[in-house]
Amino acid sequence: MRQSVVLDSIHRSDYPKLIRLWEVSGNIEVRQTDTPEVLARFLYRNPTCSYAAYAGTRLIGAILAGHDVWRGHLYHMAVKPDYRERGIGTRLVNAAVSAIKSEDIQKIHCLVKRDNLIAQQFWEACSFEHLPAHSPS
Repeated sequence: MRQSVVLDSIHRSDYPKLIRLWEVSGNIEVRQTDTPEVLARFLYRNPTCSYAAYAGTRLIGAILAGHDVWRGHLYHMAVKPDYRERGIGTRLVNAAVSAIKSEDIQKIHCLVKRDNLIAQQFWEACSFEHLPAHSPS
């Protein structure tokens, strides 16, 4: 029997689990700047927009999301490989988008690596459209 998946807000204390999730998910580069302090500041500025997906006590997916009052931004969306194809990623995206829109932000961006075709297909299925990269002026 499958455990039900519950979405909850991301908390600063989730940091170690988030790092492990990002490392096993593939295609998310954990940088030296991805520190507990930076996560805490991000969550402080955007307290209602980021979500974690739990199966019991196991963190199986997450999305960092926020806005700068002008545009919404979606970061580090990941689902553990053995939990993919169950709609968990879509639920996370929908929750983050709803939270951002509830703060009257209508334009939302996510960055996807050019060579990550699976991610591009996922975001298009979530109704995001591909925009060509802008050249620096």
